[in-house]
Amino acid sequence: GRVNVETLLRTPGGEPRAASRVAAFGVIVAASSVAVGGMALQLAAATPLARLARDLRLPLDQLATVLTLLFATWLTGRLIHRDGWATWREAGLGRGAWTVGPLVSAFAAGLGVVLVPAALLLGTGAARFEPAMATDSPAFVTWSAVALLAPAALAEELLFRGYVFGACLGGVGRVGAVVVTSVAFGLAHLFNPGPTVASIAGVTCAGVFLAVVRLSTGSLVTAGMAHFGVNFAQAAVLHASVSGLALQAPGYRYVATGPAWLTGGAWGPEAGLVTVAAFAAASFLYLKWWRRAPDGTPAAASSPTGTPND
Repeated sequence: GRVNVETLLRTPGGEPRAASRVAAFGVIVAASSVAVGGMALQLAAATPLARLARDLRLPLDQLATVLTLLFATWLTGRLIHRDGWATWREAGLGRGAWTVGPLVSAFAAGLGVVLVPAALLLGTGAARFEPAMATDSPAFVTWSAVALLAPAALAEELLFRGYVFGACLGGVGRVGAVVVTSVAFGLAHLFNPGPTVASIAGVTCAGVFLAVVRLSTGSLVTAGMAHFGVNFAQAAVLHASVSGLALQAPGYRYVATGPAWLTGGAWGPEAGLVTVAAFAAASFLYLKWWRRAPDGTPAAASSPTGTPND
């Protein structure tokens, strides 16, 4: 029989299906990157802000990407759902997403899933610290890492676990949303330096951990803090590579001496089996401890899209 395009794009109730919502978001992000991100960079370059950004090591391109994704999230809601502001809740950016306690806990969890395995590897001789020199002071190197990694983490969360995650929850359920967004997150890192099957698998497992944080707490901001914690632990505490990217290392650098499948090798700790096991353990604990929202209902079921209502 003839295929009804309308039934492919919309549910019997008239709501857009998950696949069409994700596709629409992708198109809007692409258009917004030119209209919003490009314009923001041009305006910044024409003002003293450009020189200030260079002096302070502020990544204007990353900040423009965050602005683009925020605008695209709002515009998708406005065009697809006729309510741009309601989309913030589905994307995990409603008022309840900014509670301090879960944010601090998520940052600590992000630190822990990297630093605890690193301590085990250091204690067993599978990794060591080596002297390293940096052109800038330790304080400025740390600031540079924060300035780079914080907007990068937020941008990736907005792209993979914001509106797209909410759409997947409605289309393929909780497990499907975690799997789809985590696999996409892992594959996106194929463009980083020196990817391997093990490194992409490790990043995918990191994506599962971040998706579980997002699902359990209903907060994209909390997932962003966990993401930032993972990156901060690798770059600013251990002075190790982050997804294949090596930053300045003042004083010392974390070097893996054991097999890459165990330690992560040159890609960074997140690609090693020990850290992957920590991602799995932290995911289990989040599902156990954060499985209920403040009103006593399961956190991922307190609204139709899987995010707690404000």
